[in-house]
Amino acid sequence: METTRTARLHLELDLEFTDAGAVQAHARSWAQNNAGSDPETLAGMLEQAGEGPDAALMMLVEPSEVVGGIPGVVAVGATMWVDMADGADLAADDFAAGEEEAGTAALESGEGLNSEEDWLAKIFVDADKLPGLDLERLGYYAEEGDPDARAESLHGATMLRGAVHWAYESLIDELFDDISMLREAPDAIDEALALSSLPPLHSASYGPLFAQRFLAVALDLGTAFASSFTAPSCVAQELALRLVLDGVEILPDLFPSLELPEDWRGSLEDSLFEDLDHELLYDPALDGVGSDPALASLGMANLDISDWFVPFADKTVNPYAADQ
Repeated sequence: METTRTARLHLELDLEFTDAGAVQAHARSWAQNNAGSDPETLAGMLEQAGEGPDAALMMLVEPSEVVGGIPGVVAVGATMWVDMADGADLAADDFAAGEEEAGTAALESGEGLNSEEDWLAKIFVDADKLPGLDLERLGYYAEEGDPDARAESLHGATMLRGAVHWAYESLIDELFDDISMLREAPDAIDEALALSSLPPLHSASYGPLFAQRFLAVALDLGTAFASSFTAPSCVAQELALRLVLDGVEILPDLFPSLELPEDWRGSLEDSLFEDLDHELLYDPALDGVGSDPALASLGMANLDISDWFVPFADKTVNPYAADQ
């Protein structure tokens, strides 16, 4: 009977970092591809990659791969550290739970994020803030038999939910700015950041009070995203959701490496809206469509601007917005 033998292989490499930034960028990319679907894990890995090229190298190097291609031998344990030129030792245990929490906090705040990889990681992590948008309706195929295809759909749906969060936060910030601006110049709707994207046929009605009511239903939209989203409660909230999707549209221009599911907008419009009747408000040829009594018989409700904050059947609207 052959006796199993053990040995300890001593290997020491002298390294020179010729491009520290390239090492860290590769580590960030590796983290996004290998962190799985857990935002906390990704945050910790990105934090480690951001510590420096030595920390990034610790994450990228797998000691067992030294003998991985050799038959008849298996790595059963390994110890690895990096000695920097200044004598500092960097061990894997240095990146424990406390630093993972710090990494998550940095991603959530956006502080210190400079590269596209950092911002994409933040978008991924922020997806966890909108649990009311279940990933299945965003393109995740939980029943997919192919593990690779299932993982790809999970990553795409998670990035899409993070993009919705980014666009939603941007919309709320812009609405606050619009309200402040319109209080000073009520007729300057063309200078508005968000409200100028509403149906232009009614721009004369978008004054400070309208903006405040619109903000109220937009805030309720965020609550639905974070709790249990069903469908918009009124036409104004449908328009707010439309502005959120418009915001998602521009993200690939800002971050070319952002990969969203194919035809994501069409899928979301089918999934998130009861119907797309509000799109008629953007057609100049249909000026006055909201007050056409014939539309009621077709099931097109509340398209007149005076009814934009009236709740749909079985829905409720924020009392501030509903108060006329």
